[in-house]
Amino acid sequence: MNPARFLETRQGRWDRLALLIRRAGRRGAAGLSDAELHELTRLYPAVAVDVAQARRYGLDPQTQRRINGLAIAAHGMLYRSRRTRVLPAVWRFFSKEYPQLFRRLWPYVVLAVSLFAVGTLGAYVTVRLRPSTAYVFVPQGLDMPGGGAGVTQEDVSERFRTMPKPPMASAITANNISVAFNAFALGITAGLGTAYVILMNAMMLGGFFAHFDNHGLGYACWTFIAPHGVLEIMAILISAAAGLRLGLSLAVPGSRTRLASLQAGAREAVLLVLGTVPMFIVAGAIESFITPTYLPGGVKLALGIAVGATALGYLLLVGRPVPETPGADRPVAGTVPADQSRRVRLMVR
Repeated sequence: MNPARFLETRQGRWDRLALLIRRAGRRGAAGLSDAELHELTRLYPAVAVDVAQARRYGLDPQTQRRINGLAIAAHGMLYRSRRTRVLPAVWRFFSKEYPQLFRRLWPYVVLAVSLFAVGTLGAYVTVRLRPSTAYVFVPQGLDMPGGGAGVTQEDVSERFRTMPKPPMASAITANNISVAFNAFALGITAGLGTAYVILMNAMMLGGFFAHFDNHGLGYACWTFIAPHGVLEIMAILISAAAGLRLGLSLAVPGSRTRLASLQAGAREAVLLVLGTVPMFIVAGAIESFITPTYLPGGVKLALGIAVGATALGYLLLVGRPVPETPGADRPVAGTVPADQSRRVRLMVR
């Protein structure tokens, strides 16, 4: 093939690629239809070869610059990295990726819940049978007059009503996040530190409930804890599950190397913890602005159950794939589906 024949056979290809690039404009590949994108993925490799061929045939510099420019522009359209926008990324994480991650790590959540249940029930039964042991499980948390005797729900709530609400919300949220972070971070001890944090907090809670039950204040205690406590405990247990994921990835690497297993486990664990931050913020706001109010106890209990059920429904149901309707989304004759165009784009890399 001589230079004249080369120009004659390739000119149409270059013109077509130039037209597609102009049509795409500033939007890049997103400005093309599926069929045009498919055509672009076919033209780009061929024009990239033409760059070398033009040099081989000694074409004039202007033609070589044109071909080279077309190849560079097409490459940029197909392979340029997309800018990650923060808000869409956060929305995608919470609307799809986080609940999917939670469901994927459900065994660790079950393990954390089991440890918490054992600690809570053990302490509760112990204090109910031997009331004096309450101060072993909750040494500094039973400072109400008479150790709880004669105390009412109003007495407990009144301690919070006089506090400035925004600072209290910030302090409560920060404290809860600190407990969750400790449960997560101590997972590096092969999960033993996380198990310790779970059990200690569980026994404290069980002893606290049993102590108030022993003084006939069980209902008052539940109505005080439930509005914020259900969501708060859920978030702490999820953080503890993240710690167990981290710890067991180190202790039981499976077929991977210990380092590779730890890296994979750490990434999932960190994401699992990050997703609990909104839960702590909501729980802290409820604890500051709703828990100490004069709302009836039944309303507070219902609120706690509703908040917990909503969070659980979100974790279990959101982000699941939508079942396909038979016969739906069939490609129209003569068009190229978007997923096929993406596959073609990967093939030319």
